[in-house]
Amino acid sequence: MSIKIENIIDKLLIRWDGSLDSRLENVCSKTSIAWTKSCYYIHGIQLDWNWNPRTNDLAEYITDRIVDYAIPRKERDLAKERQKISGSTAPIVKLVTKAKELFTDLKKTWEGWEMLLYILAQEVLGYPQLLAKMPLKTSGKLHYHWVDGIHFNYNKTDETLDLYWWESKMYSKLNAGVTSCFESINGFLLDTYWASSAQERDLQLITANINQSIDSQEVEDILVRYFDKDDPFSNKLVYKWICFIWFDESIYPNWPHSGVSFIDIKDKISLLAPSWENNLIEGIKKHANLEKVEIHIFLIPFPSVEEFRQYFLWLLD
Repeated sequence: MSIKIENIIDKLLIRWDGSLDSRLENVCSKTSIAWTKSCYYIHGIQLDWNWNPRTNDLAEYITDRIVDYAIPRKERDLAKERQKISGSTAPIVKLVTKAKELFTDLKKTWEGWEMLLYILAQEVLGYPQLLAKMPLKTSGKLHYHWVDGIHFNYNKTDETLDLYWWESKMYSKLNAGVTSCFESINGFLLDTYWASSAQERDLQLITANINQSIDSQEVEDILVRYFDKDDPFSNKLVYKWICFIWFDESIYPNWPHSGVSFIDIKDKISLLAPSWENNLIEGIKKHANLEKVEIHIFLIPFPSVEEFRQYFLWLLD
């Protein structure tokens, strides 16, 4: 059974061509946080040859993957088959239009940040998406108020299925993002073991929509066992988290031809990283037993999260 699940995880992963690295560079790989089961990663915005941060390029890169993020795999595969048969790009173009319509046009949208977390979860961690929130929305005017998205992985040693919930935060100050992130996670974990809990709703959504993400009935049948409370496999379902915190940091050049290189940016991040880690430790300590939860935290210092958000909204118009 382990081979089947591992194979399907590998098949479900979307592997892009590595072009994210030209826009977003890894500065700090997986680093364990002392006294916890959590770890963090730090990425920085790359600079172009004229010393400009490639923030707009990053927004465009994310937007180009809107269909991957917002449209279920089964629907994407059907459109590709239709394109192959007809020779027309119309089926794919229709999916682009549909995906854009699913995004909220509320001015305070955070959905661009969720899209990047979706990409990082697959490219950095290697965990495919099991449930997407976007197809569950009934209107682009509304946010989906339950799950953001769920990725998964299989631990063949003890046959556990690890579910990774998302939490994406965008704040001008790191402290505010850390506080909000861990408060959300803690609230979710406390809301447990009853029929109307957040976890129970999300598990019901997975069971109801898993056929849109998994293209193997045999593997689908195995995975569903983990979500059936009457099956012993349900005791091997493990909840984990992936967090993404973007925040403003004045480490980037704010004018062309400044002479500031990305090496300079990395040096500045290296100096600031210990204080950022302390922020994470203090944030986790505020909540009882949160140190026992496995949380993967992506930190990205940014020239201006608000400017990025505005440009991302403009691209979706």
